[in-house]
Amino acid sequence: MVATSNRIACAAVVLAAAFGMSAGADTTVIPNMEINVYIDGDLYQYNPSSQQAWGNPNGTFGFFGSASSNVADSGHQMSWDMLVNPDPFIIANIVYTNVSSGTQNVTLEFVFPIGMAMPSTLIGGSVSGSLTDGNGDGATFASLGGGSAYQALADGSVAASMLTGVSVNAGVFGSSLIGPESFGTPIPSQSYGAINTDMAIRYEFSLTAGDSVSLAGSFVAVPAPGALAILGLAGLVGRRRRR
Repeated sequence: MVATSNRIACAAVVLAAAFGMSAGADTTVIPNMEINVYIDGDLYQYNPSSQQAWGNPNGTFGFFGSASSNVADSGHQMSWDMLVNPDPFIIANIVYTNVSSGTQNVTLEFVFPIGMAMPSTLIGGSVSGSLTDGNGDGATFASLGGGSAYQALADGSVAASMLTGVSVNAGVFGSSLIGPESFGTPIPSQSYGAINTDMAIRYEFSLTAGDSVSLAGSFVAVPAPGALAILGLAGLVGRRRRR
């Protein structure tokens, strides 16, 4: 736990420096994050704050935990190591293992509320990972229906996508790399509209039986320069009214 907390805290410092984000979030209140897992139509929901979750002095929050189900074709094991900042960014690192007897179609969603609405934003993100054969018959990881294995969501809508049409194979007890890819580089620099309530990272893929995939994704949003000026003016007006 200590090593994990230190590693995540260090990542937060790097992101805050790189993206110029504020550290004003209340670290005494853990964000109400959600993890939604869809496997061939079956939904499993997990609350990461019910396991290891903590606030850091720089305004970020860490989440570390695991979950599993052995229900027939939906059998899975997964673990997460996440860092979020409501001001906002999200880093969602996961390891997912298909413990069923057949190939699964999987959707993983990591959703968290942002600290304040932003009328106009700049966004960016990245993803990378690896595929590992766990049972000696080779492994295949692919995006669903030729779509994108990574999606950045803003208020439930797709803001950006990566790993489109990806298909990766690994040999007997071997491993293969997935990605890396990024968007909005230098992160964040891609123009986007308003983000009002929440951000999320969604992974969608098929994975062969007995095999594992690890994915490390990030999604960052900041107010666009004009929006930042408007938000500052609104804050100034609010302070004058209170006086």
